[in-house]
Amino acid sequence: MSGLFRAAVAAGLIAVTASAASAETALPVQIVEVTEQTLPRDYVLIGSIEAQNSYPAAFRTGGRIVEIAVEVGDDVNRGDLIARVDPAQANASLSAAEASLAAAEAALVQAEQARDRAANLVERGVGTQSTLDEAEEALTSAISSRDQAAAQLDRARQAVEDTEIRAIEDVIVIERRADVGEVATAGSAVVSLASQGKREAVFYAPDVGGLSAFIGRSFTVSPRGSDAEFKARVREVSPVLTESGTVEVRAEIPEDLGEAMLIGATVTGSVTITSLPIMRVPWNALTATADGPAVWLVDPETMRAHLSGVEVWAYADVFVAITGGLEEGDLVVGAGSQFMYDGRLVEAGEGSE
Repeated sequence: MSGLFRAAVAAGLIAVTASAASAETALPVQIVEVTEQTLPRDYVLIGSIEAQNSYPAAFRTGGRIVEIAVEVGDDVNRGDLIARVDPAQANASLSAAEASLAAAEAALVQAEQARDRAANLVERGVGTQSTLDEAEEALTSAISSRDQAAAQLDRARQAVEDTEIRAIEDVIVIERRADVGEVATAGSAVVSLASQGKREAVFYAPDVGGLSAFIGRSFTVSPRGSDAEFKARVREVSPVLTESGTVEVRAEIPEDLGEAMLIGATVTGSVTITSLPIMRVPWNALTATADGPAVWLVDPETMRAHLSGVEVWAYADVFVAITGGLEEGDLVVGAGSQFMYDGRLVEAGEGSE
């Protein structure tokens, strides 16, 4: 009997243990119902005034710089001299080309006269056809030499022009890159120029999502040290980062204000962007997986939590704005999410909505 009793007790203990293991206790956590809303977000960026159209000015040919006629900040009219290299060699080549052309033109006149005499003799019957043919060949050669000399003269004149840099439009000098006495190579910039009146405000924004929403919006621009404000329309958000890790945002300044804007002046730009519909969840609901941000989503029928990936639009002090991965009415775990594992049974605890 004692052996049967011990067996019965053992069987009872096993049954009790299995029953205890099957009775799972729900974990009280904060459960929040997701609601859809739009979210205004204020941006204040610091930037500076830059020329909308700027470019370097360089010599087409190299040489020693003998004159730089402008300084940074100078207004330069179309056709005005900006810089000059030593023109001695170019002038000498021009003189030689002019002399060559004069000689070629004189030779051409003589060849034409010789051809005419040969043709006249043939017509009178006292000349030979071979002599006329030779005169025609000499004339053709003289015409070719004259054309080559004329082309060489054009190149020499261009070389003389290339010893100078002149403004092709009304500009302002924004940077000087060389000094008198330096040897400039062909294509090396001597100064940087900007078109008159065309200005833009360039702001530097942190690398966050949603910056493309700036394009087409009007920033309220405030020059530092001034109470004046004006609107500037954003025309470009750079697709690449600057060396400092920020994103360039370029806004057009109205032309009637551009001439009064000093290049390099510091400005502040502000704008309010209203988001697309977002899902707002508590900051403590956000966790992460190897694939990115995620939240613990609660099945309202089973009250079990499962991890779900989300797309974050913005972070605030007490909440996170979600643009993908959630729908209005979903239940997510807020406080207590650190105790979650997939399939855990939960119940609404303190702070639940």
